[in-house]
Amino acid sequence: MKDKKLIVLYLAMILVGLALLFTKSAPTPVEDNGERVVAVEQQPPKEEPKTEIINVAVAKHDINKKTILTKDDYYFKSIEVAINRERPKFITETAGIDSYVAKNHIAKDTVIEESLIASPNSEDYILLALKEGNYMFPFTIDTIDSYLIKNLKSGDLIDLYVFYGDETEKAANVREDRLVSPSRDFVKNRLKPIIVGKKVLFFDFGDEEMDKSSYNKNRTAQVQLELSNQEIKLLRTLMTNSTIIMYPSTFKKNVEDGLRLLSDREKNWPLSEKDIFSGTRINMLKGN
Repeated sequence: MKDKKLIVLYLAMILVGLALLFTKSAPTPVEDNGERVVAVEQQPPKEEPKTEIINVAVAKHDINKKTILTKDDYYFKSIEVAINRERPKFITETAGIDSYVAKNHIAKDTVIEESLIASPNSEDYILLALKEGNYMFPFTIDTIDSYLIKNLKSGDLIDLYVFYGDETEKAANVREDRLVSPSRDFVKNRLKPIIVGKKVLFFDFGDEEMDKSSYNKNRTAQVQLELSNQEIKLLRTLMTNSTIIMYPSTFKKNVEDGLRLLSDREKNWPLSEKDIFSGTRINMLKGN
């Protein structure tokens, strides 16, 4: 009986010891001076986002939709942006948006993003750059006129002239004055403006990948002009048997009615049932 009591006592002591073992907390660190020190877990420092300074294009004034941009429409300023973070596609190059067209109204001092403008040769550009009622008209660039490609850009203006001369023919003792284009007699050649102040939409080099610097006499290129229906009728009719020459425009702004320098009778040439090159219909060409 006594042995049984001892066994129970031992078992009780073992259970109490195990309980103390699992419930005892870790000792608090003590400094040499005997004071208790509370352990504090160190938080990793927050990493500040890295930034950089970039130059971006900003609207110098309110820019209306369909405006073809020039250096007078924007300026550059420096802004601070985060690195390695998604951000809008800003215009950061000084020549990045010349001749582009505004897809929507851009308010003054707005940072210009790529989504707000359309580049030349893009479908958006063509649709936006054309005024209502106007059309694209291709004009082939002759080799001798390749200087236009190197010196003009989208949005620039051109003038179109007819190159002609007044020649006299004798037949059966009858003298007949005839207008030909161009004249065989150099001293009789004349230039007459027929369409002025028309906008260059873009230069079209066909399917070949090329730019202005690579254009040469073996290449074929066209300039796409913006013309009205009436202007196209006149130009296309004259092109059937006359020489048309294109020059950089002497006008600073687009001329809505590019035929305004012609008399009303001259404007109506292609609408008449008579030959546009008959002497009675084209006499006023002798004026220039």
